[in-house]
Amino acid sequence: MKSNDRSKLGDYRRKRDASVTNEPFGDDAPASSSREGTTAGAYVVHLHDATRRHYDLRLEIGGVLASFAVPHGLALDPERKHLAVKTEDHPIEYLEFEDVIPEKQYGAGPMIAWDRGSVTYLEGPAEDEVAQGKLHVELRGLKLRGRFALVRLAKGETGNEWLLFKKQDEHASKDRVITEELPRSIYSGLTVDELEGAAAIGAAHVARAFELGAKRLGAAAARELSARDRSPLVVAASGETPRGEGWVYDAQLEGLRVVASRDGDVVSIALWGANGSAETVEAFYPEVVRALRALPLTRIVIDGELCAFDASGHPSLSRLAQRALQIAKGDAHRATTFTPVTLVAQDLLVVGDADVRSLPLSQRRELLASIMPDVGFLRAAPPLEGPTASILELCAAHGIPGVVAKKKSAPYEPKKAGWLSLSSGVAPRSRAIVDHRAADPSRAVRQVTITNRGKIFWPDEGYTKGDLCDYYANVADVVLPYLVSRPVILVRYPDGIAGKSFFQWNVPPGMPAWVRTLSIPGDEGEKKRGFLIDDAPTLLYVANLACIPLHILAARMPDLAQADFFTVDFDVKQSELRHAVTLATTLRKLLEAIGLEGLPKTSGQSGLHVLVPLGRGQSFETARALADLLGKLLVEQHPDIATMDRVVTRRGARVYVDTGQTGRSRAIVAPYSVRAVAGAQVSTPLDWDEITPDLDPRAFTIKTLPARLAKHGDPMSGLLEAKPDVARAVTALSGVVGSRAR
Repeated sequence: MKSNDRSKLGDYRRKRDASVTNEPFGDDAPASSSREGTTAGAYVVHLHDATRRHYDLRLEIGGVLASFAVPHGLALDPERKHLAVKTEDHPIEYLEFEDVIPEKQYGAGPMIAWDRGSVTYLEGPAEDEVAQGKLHVELRGLKLRGRFALVRLAKGETGNEWLLFKKQDEHASKDRVITEELPRSIYSGLTVDELEGAAAIGAAHVARAFELGAKRLGAAAARELSARDRSPLVVAASGETPRGEGWVYDAQLEGLRVVASRDGDVVSIALWGANGSAETVEAFYPEVVRALRALPLTRIVIDGELCAFDASGHPSLSRLAQRALQIAKGDAHRATTFTPVTLVAQDLLVVGDADVRSLPLSQRRELLASIMPDVGFLRAAPPLEGPTASILELCAAHGIPGVVAKKKSAPYEPKKAGWLSLSSGVAPRSRAIVDHRAADPSRAVRQVTITNRGKIFWPDEGYTKGDLCDYYANVADVVLPYLVSRPVILVRYPDGIAGKSFFQWNVPPGMPAWVRTLSIPGDEGEKKRGFLIDDAPTLLYVANLACIPLHILAARMPDLAQADFFTVDFDVKQSELRHAVTLATTLRKLLEAIGLEGLPKTSGQSGLHVLVPLGRGQSFETARALADLLGKLLVEQHPDIATMDRVVTRRGARVYVDTGQTGRSRAIVAPYSVRAVAGAQVSTPLDWDEITPDLDPRAFTIKTLPARLAKHGDPMSGLLEAKPDVARAVTALSGVVGSRAR
């Protein structure tokens, strides 16, 4: 059997610049196949408008996506055989990819996720079928169903040209052209032509809401309209039959009634109990979270039902219960692949900054239908209209327990009985209980599976990805206080320190709902994205993304405009560490003279950092001014070994005193962060009596730090508790500077 390990992503990575493209760069995703090979997995079909528009069929085989470019798309007619050209394997994260690949990048252009589902290999392990040049598969997707075949045209294993065709079964059709019938994305609901103009399309939805008479949301009201704070409209049982034409009906689904919201990248899905309490369950439904994030809107609030459909297309509460259990056990990939969940949207509360609750239901539903994908993990509930008796007879004939009757003219009024439940006389198919508390979500749903533990990240030492993850797990209690509520900038090394690296500025595909991100305004108004690492599972999640160093901002939520420390960085790349020790010692004396404290740490490379706590409430301008003045004093006192000159060629053999690491979007490597350098060095806080000329930063590594912490504790813990008199320090420092000027 042929090996299909993640080294096959080498071609994929070589063709892409990770610092520019927004594609996933080969995270170590869990392989779905066993040692005997892949018998089933996930698939995705992309529609890609690159140099030439084409479809890409991607099949999960051995932990990667075997990819085939199909210029003429997938046909349901068995007599239509289409060319499929095998391309480089793609990472598993590509299952969730949909975006515009930047210009001048490989494959530049918009790409939508056209279909997604599960694939079963019908004639043995997929690895063997590929080697033999014949792949016989059964697809169970949102759009594609039934058996397909891929047959290699050339003999041998090196031919890349295959034929793709539909096998004869109940899903085959000579008349349907499914690519024309269903052209839109399963995530965003956009066509590939619309993707580049997504923001304008979202703005048009909001403008339409205001045209209809929606109220404008203020910032405070917008925050209050999250799913977890917004109780749904009540459904009341009714013995009466609505009469007249002013009603619309929704089939009663065997699902879970929820209110779902998106605000930027933050998605909440609230399950409301009969007692009026809300349980947030977004961590159980990552595919719904992904779809909400893909909508061309930055804010939306939806009332609907979460449904898991069976093979016949009926919503099944028992499948939903089974699905919740799978997620609770930490098997999210399998759960989303083989038991996908759809949010059937039944009402719209907010779109953008428009509050549409006061609009008539008919107008809210019109807006909702224009936003939701036709087919996908989000869809608008198809309304039923007509005489009530006829609607109930139709439901009974199809085994539907009943309908919910709604007045077309009614506003959305939470906690009021605005909808009526009518029975068709058919009993529900199942009465399973969907228990989201079967396991502690903080432990089970947030469980992180470390993948490819044996992958070498530090070639000289033989240290692995598993060693990196184990280190962060072992020191989580110590490092987390420096990360909690603080934006963290991630740098990823999917192939270890010898491979390509890149900053993770965007949300990575497949990011769990419980991982929080936020937008960071840059010094020049640009937007960057930071991550919030508030707990051990999130720390392990980013470690599993191959994030070696963790860079933090000098600010904590809720006020990211205020600095709580500043940094003086002693860069010795062209100098010697003993000179940095001299400068750091002088800095300590200067700080003590003005009533501030300096806390030293190794940079994790060759230099030293001194972090100066400020407490809360200091502007970045004040913090930077303090750092700059102290830096200038150091250079004045030690001109032969110190410089603040930013031009490298003018520094000579002097230590570069860098005070520029303090700013609204400036980041410094966190205490106890690993560095992507030989030896797996760690940026290690030290006691001042350790800052000596014979200090060797190479002694502090992922292998030595756990024992050091157990013996010595954390000498930098005062960074977070200090409450210095900064105003007094500024005055004192001004006096020092003034006296020197005289």
